[in-house]
Amino acid sequence: MICFFDLEGPLCPIDHAADVIESIGKKLGKEQNFYQLFKMISDYDDELFLVDKKEGYWPGDTLKLIAPIVVSFAEEDEMIALSQKAEPTEGAVELFDYLHKKDIPTYIISTSYSQHAHTIAEKLNHPTENVRCTKLDFSLKPQDTDVLNLLFDDIFPNFLKNGLAEVKKDLDRFFFKEIPKSSFGPIFEETIVCGGGRKKENVIDILQEYSCEPDEAIAVGDSITDIQMLDFIRKNGGTAISFNGNIHSLKPASIAYSGKSILPLKKLIDVFPETKEFILNFADEEKQQMITNEENFHLVEGLSEEKFNKLLSLQKKYRKLLREKAAQLT
Repeated sequence: MICFFDLEGPLCPIDHAADVIESIGKKLGKEQNFYQLFKMISDYDDELFLVDKKEGYWPGDTLKLIAPIVVSFAEEDEMIALSQKAEPTEGAVELFDYLHKKDIPTYIISTSYSQHAHTIAEKLNHPTENVRCTKLDFSLKPQDTDVLNLLFDDIFPNFLKNGLAEVKKDLDRFFFKEIPKSSFGPIFEETIVCGGGRKKENVIDILQEYSCEPDEAIAVGDSITDIQMLDFIRKNGGTAISFNGNIHSLKPASIAYSGKSILPLKKLIDVFPETKEFILNFADEEKQQMITNEENFHLVEGLSEEKFNKLLSLQKKYRKLLREKAAQLT
């Protein structure tokens, strides 16, 4: 048995990159809330993947798009300090302690920059060598940052006034023509985000390292960056779990868990690989007790549209409760 966890959502509620961008806006004395700048780029990221189906582009590549901003105006110790202030998701420390005591190979597969992913892993007493994430090379920071003024002073204010559709072509030109030919070309080229299909590739590599098959794995995710990982595990007989997810993680999942704490996933680990049977065989009294404790397990496959939408609403309810501001982004 082997376990794979997304980080932001399942293990830590904040959106670290969004918080970093927000802090940069404050540092620069910008009037606009730079959390909304991140939302613009995050929404643009979704558009590139879902609508444009841009070749070679994976969800989560937001962190590639913002890399020029981060290396220009943030410091690594500032990024780590933001992570150190963040508390892990309720029950995450206990769950990882249980996994480690059981000697179950466990990996964090995250789009997050390493400054965040490694800090949260340490809070979970989890070895950083068992973390796959996005590396950001601050040594590639250029001297000239003038090209970013177009984004800050023109495109972003236009987005706030008129929405994404109005600035989509401007963003296309900025990120895929202006930035690559600017002094930011190297950082843009070298930032390879661990999201989407690259999460799946990491899962496959780790499975091969342990001589494990996908049906021996549990994968936990909550967003668009987890689609390929969850879909791969589910289609190959493993257990794919959407934890307080959005529609993008719920669709490819085999099981949905909605709740205030991630610790109850221990119940699925205990019965693995009979996870579906476990959910099907709840006694009425046990099921009522779990609902009272706000532990909601559901099978996803084969649901009618009506039941799927009810389940999605339940996932979103707890997503908003646990992730608060970050839940606005996905």
